[in-house]
Amino acid sequence: MVLASVTWVVTLMATGALDNEPSPDFRGHQFHHDMCETAKLDAFKKQYEVREPDSDNPDGYSSQQEGIDVSTCSRTLTQRGETSSTPPTTYVTTRAEWHKKSDPTGEFASSQRIWEDQETGQYKYEITPVKGFGDEAYLIEEQRGDTLGSLKLHVRAGWMTYEMSWSWFGGGVDEHYEPPSASEVTGWMKEDTRATLEALKQPDSSKAPGRDPSA
Repeated sequence: MVLASVTWVVTLMATGALDNEPSPDFRGHQFHHDMCETAKLDAFKKQYEVREPDSDNPDGYSSQQEGIDVSTCSRTLTQRGETSSTPPTTYVTTRAEWHKKSDPTGEFASSQRIWEDQETGQYKYEITPVKGFGDEAYLIEEQRGDTLGSLKLHVRAGWMTYEMSWSWFGGGVDEHYEPPSASEVTGWMKEDTRATLEALKQPDSSKAPGRDPSA
């Protein structure tokens, strides 16, 4: 009986049946080292110009670690045709994470609801589920008083998460500007997020720089 038990355990070890660690499923989305190149902003570019970053201050980075890969990009946009010396500034950040050791499914929805506990008298947050993106997606809208401050579209596709965030800051103290409507910005974000998720299913353009612990 003891011999049979030992044989059974050895068989399980040989076949890998004792290894219960699940394999990450990114739903076909591949690591890209340059999110500024991969992330699409075509919808935003119809209204805005993308400011080129300084050579000493890059607008993105990527990192491949044993447990997670990350690629992000933050862009500064200005309204086309704007002539003010202190125009409103729009920031659009895109960030993808490939969770290689733990499935983010169980905590994804809860991590969006965290924003509700950050409300103050000035800042209010509304979290809305969004259909048509990955396995689940949420839109987080921030109101600064009576003004739209920021929007975030956060998508989970298997073990990969992707976020596009938009934030707006008015111009000079003597100038009055109004941000675009939440519905308009949401439309741009959905269009560009959908295009970016498709782009992430294509091979990366070149080898990712930096340290890769799996190499």
